[in-house]
Amino acid sequence: MAIAVQMDGVHKSFGENAVLQDFSLTVQQGEAVVVIGPSGSGKTTVLRVLAGLEGFSRGRFSIEDSVVEAQRSRESEAKYFGRTRPVLGCRVGMVFQHFNLFPHMTVEENITMAPVLHGRATRHDARVLAGELLERMGLHEKLHSTPAQLSGGQQQRVAIARALALKPDVMLFDEATSALDPEMVGEVLHVMKDLAEGGTTMIAVTHEMQFAREVAHRVVVMDGGTVLEEGPPETIFSAPRNERTRQFLTRVLDPTHVPLSGTA
Repeated sequence: MAIAVQMDGVHKSFGENAVLQDFSLTVQQGEAVVVIGPSGSGKTTVLRVLAGLEGFSRGRFSIEDSVVEAQRSRESEAKYFGRTRPVLGCRVGMVFQHFNLFPHMTVEENITMAPVLHGRATRHDARVLAGELLERMGLHEKLHSTPAQLSGGQQQRVAIARALALKPDVMLFDEATSALDPEMVGEVLHVMKDLAEGGTTMIAVTHEMQFAREVAHRVVVMDGGTVLEEGPPETIFSAPRNERTRQFLTRVLDPTHVPLSGTA
């Protein structure tokens, strides 16, 4: 199977705080990778680096045949977005915690804007694609609605459709359900599951452990900007090798658990 995403020795710091420490990750085409770990472990930063939203001082990564090298000075990191987006083009689609839809635009306009601006589709073809994507999301009747007229779950499904409209090589999901009311979480996870089962290459950061169990081909556990361990969901959840992984899973799977004194 061909490699879709390759990160090699990526190091990223915010001031003196190293959030990624020689981080490496390989994702195969069509693979659904779920990244879990405690808050502050660097999970979101991995996605932001891949999306071209953050610079990094050491290492490199590639998405398909697009290669991005480290930017070693603060000045070059400040210009990172402008330099990197042309390299990545439309290879990455990212769905954020908060929907980030344009409030003054209709659902259709939110979805069609980027494909037209990037020359990926004519306005007519973009509208046809928007209708197809919304049908897939179960939202075809919301084509001419504004974001304010939608529930949180509906807005996030529109955000997924917007990312898919660019026909990216990889989809990135950053805690896509964390801003939703509990009853709306399922509808977004259902869409993500359908994408994974349909062969979409995806990297998802989430605290939804049941989703990780059921959907991921591979689970990556992070802490301190590095990979603690990775493997199939049944291995990670049933027989983790790393003690830090066991502690983390004990907490998230049993919220009533109180760590013993001295444990991290």
